[in-house]
Amino acid sequence: MKSTLGRPRSVTDEHVTAILQWHAQILAWRAQRSTLKTKRQLAKELGITPSAVSHVIACHGQFKQPSPEKRTVELTHRRTRLSRLRSRGYL
Repeated sequence: MKSTLGRPRSVTDEHVTAILQWHAQILAWRAQRSTLKTKRQLAKELGITPSAVSHVIACHGQFKQPSPEKRTVELTHRRTRLSRLRSRGYL
């Protein structure tokens, strides 16, 4: 039998349930962790630096410049827009 003496507990049953669910998720993640690649392994496989991988993660893949394979198309569009603005006298 548990004692009812002492300070009342501050952790509710809902807290306990949430903590145990979180712990189960952590245990599942740890079991899967051995199959996941590290940042270094991914960078080496892609042929880029680990800091480049970190940068992509930090900026959520949003860059100011287009990717190299789309660069010529984007430059063509920009030049077309600039020539159109110049012909109308805006630039």
